[in-house]
Amino acid sequence: MGDFKPVVTVTTENSLFVCSFKYDPHIVQILRDFPGRCYIPEKKIWTIPAKYITQENITKKLSIAADVKFEKPNNYRINDSEIQKCKQLMIRKRFSKHTIKSYLFHINRFLEQSPKTSNHAEDTVIIYIDHIAGEEEKSSSYQNLAVNAIKFYIEDVCSKKMPEVVLRPKGEKKLPLVLSEQEVSSLIQSLQNIKHKTILSMIYSAGLRVSEAVHLKIEDIDVDRGIIRIEQSKGKKDRIVPLSRRVYEMYKQYSAVYKPKIWVFEGQTGGPYTIRSIQVIFHDACKKAGITKKATVHTLRHSYATHLLEKGTDIRIIQELLGHNSSKTTEIYTHVSNKLISRVVSPFDDLDCV
Repeated sequence: MGDFKPVVTVTTENSLFVCSFKYDPHIVQILRDFPGRCYIPEKKIWTIPAKYITQENITKKLSIAADVKFEKPNNYRINDSEIQKCKQLMIRKRFSKHTIKSYLFHINRFLEQSPKTSNHAEDTVIIYIDHIAGEEEKSSSYQNLAVNAIKFYIEDVCSKKMPEVVLRPKGEKKLPLVLSEQEVSSLIQSLQNIKHKTILSMIYSAGLRVSEAVHLKIEDIDVDRGIIRIEQSKGKKDRIVPLSRRVYEMYKQYSAVYKPKIWVFEGQTGGPYTIRSIQVIFHDACKKAGITKKATVHTLRHSYATHLLEKGTDIRIIQELLGHNSSKTTEIYTHVSNKLISRVVSPFDDLDCV
């Protein structure tokens, strides 16, 4: 009888070691020494972040006071029929391809890390969202996308109600990064390849998203009217933007050399140019131009909007050019315009006190 040891059952869930056992003060004392350990009284379990310790270390330390038994978690596995059900429902609801791909990723991940018997209960959703927010430290946008995807699955696919206690993270109030006109000029001038130069020039000159640039067709360039048609962009909207005269001259030079047939910018196989290729072009151009800011291709769009604002363009027109639904989205550029801020005269300068 003296050799009897209590049993500690350990499973893994959401990058955590989950320990359950009949109360024993010696085991509790050992667990208190683990970094990041947490006791959940409602479930009477202890959790330890897997990033702090290995399975071998847990066994070594706990075996002093208990027999340690590792069990594979009985987690849910989404099957192909459910994937297709989710996908077809999103297609019927006219979700974009990007949204469908993102939702399926989060739904898969949520279900794979949920216990099979959970039935997507309130605590299961909360634990998962808390995990990606706390342990993984994902951004607010990532967390919100995960919540939206899980909500869609629970309410639209399973016809149940999403737990109301799931809190959405507050949006991060980050100002967009902007390049100066001189930096944009240096960026364009650093490119020798006419195709690469035309791509980045068109993105900046029209405030395009990179996804819009790769999906431009030759027929979308209306030279007579001096416009570019952007069809079925973000939010399933069409819009028109002005065609820069200088960019059009550059485009003609590029077309004479590369002779695109369908897409404005075509890859080697004839299909549309890839977003990844444009990202590489932009990254290399920043290096050549000596730009050390953490800029992306999308920074050109931010810069376009800011430079228009600084030149006195009405913010409602900028909203239309960018395809924003709300003027509040466009108004963020009023906070990043150095020229507008520098024009402000402090009221102190008008005081007769010096």
